[in-house]
This record gives sequence, C-alpha cells and structure tokens, in this order.
Amino acid sequence: MTRLEEYLRSARNRAFVGRTAEMAAFRSALAGGAVFTVLHLYGAGGTGKTTLLRRYGVEAERANRQVVRLDRFEPGGMISTLLAAVPPTPAGTAGPVLLIDEFEHWQPMEAWLREEFLPGLPVGSVVVLAARNPPGVEWTADPGWNDVLRAHELGDLPPSEAEMLLDRYAIPRQRQPFLTELAGGNPLALRLAVEAIGADKDDDEVRLSVAQAVVKQVIGDLPSAAHRHALEICAYAETTTEKLIRATVADADAVELFRWLCTLPYAESGARGVRVRPFVRTAVRTELQWRDPLRHEAVLTRLAEGSTLVSTERVESLPRPEFDAAVRDALRAWRRPDLLAGNPLVHSRMVAASEASAEPVAALRDVLRSTVDALGEDPRQGKSHRALVSTYLGGAPTQEAAAERLGLPFSTYRRHLNRGLEVLCSLLWRRETTGLELT
Repeated sequence: MTRLEEYLRSARNRAFVGRTAEMAAFRSALAGGAVFTVLHLYGAGGTGKTTLLRRYGVEAERANRQVVRLDRFEPGGMISTLLAAVPPTPAGTAGPVLLIDEFEHWQPMEAWLREEFLPGLPVGSVVVLAARNPPGVEWTADPGWNDVLRAHELGDLPPSEAEMLLDRYAIPRQRQPFLTELAGGNPLALRLAVEAIGADKDDDEVRLSVAQAVVKQVIGDLPSAAHRHALEICAYAETTTEKLIRATVADADAVELFRWLCTLPYAESGARGVRVRPFVRTAVRTELQWRDPLRHEAVLTRLAEGSTLVSTERVESLPRPEFDAAVRDALRAWRRPDLLAGNPLVHSRMVAASEASAEPVAALRDVLRSTVDALGEDPRQGKSHRALVSTYLGGAPTQEAAAERLGLPFSTYRRHLNRGLEVLCSLLWRRETTGLELT
C-alpha cells in the first residue's frame, strides 16, 4: 500500500459515522451468518452509499476475504469484465465479496446478473449492490432471492450522528445548528457545508454552495422542463398531489409526473401526497431564487393559484337533508378519525375555509367543536348544549348513560338532545352557505 492510499483510508475512516445496522448486517454476512447474502443498499444521492461500500471493503480485507469492486457500469464489455474480476475460488475458502456501486445503471445486465452470474458464485459469497432505488419486484417477489436478499435504505443521519460528523471536522458548536438545518442530515450536504466553511464563506455563500452541489449531484439532469417544473412545485408545496400538478404544470401529463415524483429516491410518499426531503427542498428553492428570481416568484404565484383551484375543486355541496345527516354521523364518529375521514363534510365549504388545520379531519373536528361552543354561549340553549356535549363529546357510552349523567328523565333528555341537534345543524348550515360563524 502506498503512503497516499494510507492517508486516504485514514481520512475516510475518521469521517465515517453511524450506519450501525448496515455494518452489523455486513459483519454477520462475513462471519458466515448465511450461506449466501446479497445486501441491497439504496437511498438518495449523497446518503453515503459509496462511503459505506469502501468501509465494507476495509472490513472484508481485514477478514482476509477476496474483495472485488465495480464502481461504474461500462456498456458493452461488462460481462467479460465481471467474469475476469471474479477468479475461481480455491476449494475450502469462502466465496468473494463483490461490491457493486451505482447499481441503478446496471439495468441492461440486471437480469443476467440475477439469473446467471450470481447463482454461480460459491457458498459464502457476499454481494453488496448500492443503488438509488430499492430492489425491484423481480428480486423481492422471487421466493429464492427473497431468502438471501436483505434491503437497507440509507436515510439521513440522525441529529446525534450529524453532530458527531461535524465534531470530527472541528466545526464550532455555535455554527452546527445552521449546518444541520441546511443539510437535513444528508452526509454529502454536511460535508459540502464543512468545505464551504473551511473556505471562509459566510452563511449565504455556504447555503448557495450546498444548494448548487445538491442540485447537480443529487438531483442531476431531469427528463424534461415539465419534470423540472413538477419538482419545483414539490419543493415549494408542503405536500404535492396529482391534482396540484395538474393545476400548476401546463400541457403536461399530471399522472406521469406525479408517479415520477413518487419514485424519486429523495422523495417520501404519504397519505396526503408526496414531498421531497428537507435538504432537497432547501437546495431547489435556494438555487432557483439565486439563478432566476423571476421564475422563483412565478412558481410561488402558480402554486398559490393552483392550491386555491385544488381547494375549490374539493368542495362538495350537499342538499340540506344530506348535510344534516352528515352532521349527525360526524358527531357519532367523534372519537373515530378513520370514520370522520370518510364523512362528506371533510370536503365542505366550512371545512375548506377553516384555518385551524390543513388536515381535513382535524379541521372538521374544530368546526364542529367551535359551533357547539357557540351554541353553548346562547343562554336559551344551555340544556340543549349540555345534552350534545354529554352525548357526543363527553364520551357517554349510550344515550341512557348520558341522561343519567345529566340527572334527567330519558324523555326530557331526548327532547333537549333533539333540539340541540336541530339548532346545531342550522348553525352549521348557515356557516356552510354564508361563511358566517356568529349565532
């Protein structure tokens, strides 16, 4: 080993933090924890996949294992290159440790690798595939590969490990909160920020330097202008839906763009839509505002217009009898968010206009609660208000139990409850049709 190799390895070892679960999985495979092991590491650019592969290589060499590294895909000659790189294993020795980086580029050869090459490796072999995307169904749905494949998503470093990394670069503690907020725990963004600080850049220069590098190295080239516009919308919106894409990206296939957003390794999909990770969100905004301030303003304007359009599209007008029935159903489902989510009132005008919460179920509960409270402020409706609260909001298991709590005969209780429901529905209907909340 040359002196430069020693220096590089030492510097990389000092900078390595975290990844406890992934290191434990690899060490178990090296120790013969399974007959054959394939580890599939996946995550957004800059999460440290290459760094982890280097660490695996060091661990394997220390264990006296044959290590084969393939850092990039070269079209045309990869089959012969791979066959030459993995020589026959002598009898009685463990199989090789094969480390393949940037596996997302291997798609032309993935079937051959999975069906022909890897099954021919000797017992005890360890294969690590590092890619931006998780393994496809060809791997996970196959009963054979399902037994030997272990997938690990590399996410951002937790705050404690990000702090540890910054400590190793001797970053003053007073500057660390700014860097962790900027980088969001992404190892590449953290190191880029450290480099910018080492060049005596101020906070604005550090922010721009990190943003430009993230846009180039993590996001990279995009398929079209429409894809870039969709990503910009996603970076500015709290969450992005197909409807929002349709309302903000002109002359584009909203279905295709939304599905594309969901596949991005730096995006996260949830019940309310898709959003990109904080460090990407910050980078896209910062780079666009610096590069094209007019477009930055245009994206904000288009997003505001599109959000209003989407909100309007979601509003549903119910006839009064169905509205009253929905109010009663919502009260009965007060403690069941899953049932409230299916109530048509979540798409009502009064809920869409509520500023209490962006989450429809929480907004519906707030509208109901505030209107019941308004009813209670009317001295004429005190008994009706108490009957409503005891029955629905107070958690009485039955109407009989609610009457007992109020100390009323059941017939009297029912009269007060029915009157309360009648007045409440009227107040809510007024709120729905006029926007007025006053009694």
